[in-house]
Amino acid sequence: MIVRGIGPMLIFTSFSIFLSGSALAGPEVTNAQLRQRENELSASTLVGGEGWKAYERILHPEYSRWAMGEVYEGREKFVKSLEEWWNYGMRVASRNIDMIGFDMTGNLAIIRYKTTETFIGPDGETGGFSGYVTNIWIKEGCDWKLFSAEISSTTPP
Repeated sequence: MIVRGIGPMLIFTSFSIFLSGSALAGPEVTNAQLRQRENELSASTLVGGEGWKAYERILHPEYSRWAMGEVYEGREKFVKSLEEWWNYGMRVASRNIDMIGFDMTGNLAIIRYKTTETFIGPDGETGGFSGYVTNIWIKEGCDWKLFSAEISSTTPP
């Protein structure tokens, strides 16, 4: 995967992922180490990415995930479901990310963004997703770990 910087925008050219920090698109994650972790996690599910193994390494031991306000998964269940999804042959073919908010104090950071994704499976393209994501990161020692994620879909059912 080739990564190029264009002003405040990073473009992964093998498959599209755009993390924009322009004034029009929203704030920028100013902590370089945290931005790298967020990018690493986001790129992991793209075609050619490392898959669920990145999540296993980056998720905090107390990680929790809320999806659409009702589906809760702890770390073990989420990593297992992502591993099954990955082994089945599912990948993110493209992802556009528009930053909405970035707040950081000490060892805590909150990143909010809107994402639009298309998926590809073993039999070709299978649809997509659009929604809002709030990620809460905690820095432990020298490393940022994803503590919590909340996802709200704007994709019609």
